[in-house]
Amino acid sequence: MKKYYDEAKYKAAFDRCVDVMTQLLQKYGHQVLDKLEQDAPQTTDCSKDDKQAQPLTDKAA
Repeated sequence: MKKYYDEAKYKAAFDRCVDVMTQLLQKYGHQVLDKLEQDAPQTTDCSKDDKQAQPLTDKAA
């Protein structure tokens, strides 16, 4: 992992923050993506080649 902070206390705080965010994404990520897909409009004017027309679950991987 890249070194972002020189001081040990800031590095430890950053590592804890990343750990918490990772746990939240693992626990609630699927629920958030499902909610976003439900709220998104069902029809789009995008072409099939446009990357924005892909389902949100394809972007999460």
